[in-house]
Amino acid sequence: MMENPNLENWDEARYKELNTYFRIKIELMLRTNPHLVAQQQESSNMHLQELLNEFDADDRERWEEFIQLDKLKLEADMWDHLHGRGTRFRPGLGFTNPDDDTTW
Repeated sequence: MMENPNLENWDEARYKELNTYFRIKIELMLRTNPHLVAQQQESSNMHLQELLNEFDADDRERWEEFIQLDKLKLEADMWDHLHGRGTRFRPGLGFTNPDDDTTW
């Protein structure tokens, strides 16, 4: 069986660490950042860029690292799916694994 070429720079532990970090960070921001709280009250539509604009330089750097790892994860999941292994694809949810805690 062919090896997945998309895993060369993959770091699953770091991906999970950053995923958890941003899940907590964004939830906290939505509850405590006055600008974001007010925006939520005014409109039910909030765009990711509005959250990112509130990140400091360190978090923006972490976010870029997370996005790169997330792209690698998507490529790896697609590769595995096309080769008949790995996580299952569910329309509307993407590649899901019931044992994986990285889905929102």
